[in-house]
Amino acid sequence: MANAATHRRALATPGKSGPARQHLTLRLLAALPGGYALSALGGICLSLWLPLSRADCAMAGILVGLLVWPVTFMACFGVADGRKAFGVTLLATLLTGGLALLEGWRP
Repeated sequence: MANAATHRRALATPGKSGPARQHLTLRLLAALPGGYALSALGGICLSLWLPLSRADCAMAGILVGLLVWPVTFMACFGVADGRKAFGVTLLATLLTGGLALLEGWRP
């Protein structure tokens, strides 16, 4: 029985260009450098905002950063549109960077 889920377009095939390749490129940009930036800034932001000792905050920030990157990577390839993945990752990165700057982080 055919439904909408069985007729999805392929993300990328050999020799295929155009929108599918552009969406794959946006997904890769959102997942690799964007996910790294989000995990790094998220860990920094969390370590600055937690009311724990300095060592505990640093450890919590590192551990959360290690969890954020794979989740961001999977989410970038799980959404239907590469532009949405890129936009949401960029927005989340700017938000966590802004929160870290607000708390007194100096890059």
